[in-house]
Amino acid sequence: MKIVADENIPLLDAFFSDMCQELVSLPGREMSAEQVKDADILLIRSITQVNEGLLAGSRVKFVGTCTIGTDHLDTGYLEQQNIQYANAPGCNAKAVVDYVLSCLLVLQERTQKNWQSLSVGIVGAGNVGGLLYDTLKALGVEAIAYDPNVVEFSSDQNKQAVWQQDVVSVHTPITRDGEHATYHLVDKNRLASMKEDACLINSCRGAVVDNEALLAHLKNRPQFNAILDVYEQEPSPSDELIQACLIATPHIAGYSLDGKYGGTAMIYDALCDTLALPKRLKLAQLISEAPVRKLSFSQEADTAYVLKQVIRNAYDVRDDHFRMMSLLGLSDEQKSKAFDRLRKDYPLRRDLTCQVVSGKRLSHPVWLQALGVRVKQ
Repeated sequence: MKIVADENIPLLDAFFSDMCQELVSLPGREMSAEQVKDADILLIRSITQVNEGLLAGSRVKFVGTCTIGTDHLDTGYLEQQNIQYANAPGCNAKAVVDYVLSCLLVLQERTQKNWQSLSVGIVGAGNVGGLLYDTLKALGVEAIAYDPNVVEFSSDQNKQAVWQQDVVSVHTPITRDGEHATYHLVDKNRLASMKEDACLINSCRGAVVDNEALLAHLKNRPQFNAILDVYEQEPSPSDELIQACLIATPHIAGYSLDGKYGGTAMIYDALCDTLALPKRLKLAQLISEAPVRKLSFSQEADTAYVLKQVIRNAYDVRDDHFRMMSLLGLSDEQKSKAFDRLRKDYPLRRDLTCQVVSGKRLSHPVWLQALGVRVKQ
């Protein structure tokens, strides 16, 4: 059996080398039909489009994407060809929530408004959006969500109100057809309907937001802020768009070690099920320790300070923003390679849940627990 896989899938050898006679790793964005024609198993990430053009004439019988979405898979074609496929829903949900929390800290510094006092609208309440909603509510943040596919959040009232919040964070798949299509969901008219000083966060799919309309809106509304992790012109978004954003990052919102490793582990389990093989490996056996696991605070530390330090100890989005700035001035070809290199060589990052926080008289320990950390007093 031969497996062809994206070279950026973490723990590729550890999970899959013993399952096959040959394991070939390739750049996912450049994967071709010629390279996969004699593969039995194809393992990818979201940057590889899997369709008839890639698979026609191949012997591939299983496609595993180590990411939460399937919009890069032509599932109709796969089903027609009796090719099994699997994705990893929710694998990086906590990482994306940590990303949004870190972004809110930057927005606080920009606007001088306490981030917990901001209202947040969440568009899409699946694994990621649902977890973000629960986390923010537990942190005392005024949050509202809309998702036509989740009964709890599907009302017309939510549909309208979600766009009228201080911050709007989008967490939808990309769909182009049907009543609830999300392609250019955030267009010129949608942007115009939002608050003058709102902040839009997109960490799902680039084309959910009309990037040209967003850039024009940012030029005309200087108080409006945008935070982008994904782009329509990925992997070479324009310098103008990057510079117009409060925060711009290279498609890494869900790139914690826990999220990436979790995606690989879920596809390993799915492949074992498909092939009726025993599951000999567990993620806990392979994942490394967090660089800093324990934080201790004195009784002088107030709640706002503690929350900020705990969030930023796990993840500081400003680091990725400044890495993204290194792409400015490059040609499209150079920028594309540099963008992918930022993702391939991404530094070690663990979820907030890896931390233990201790201190005397910590106020609001329930907020720390809402972040997912363990609290010792």
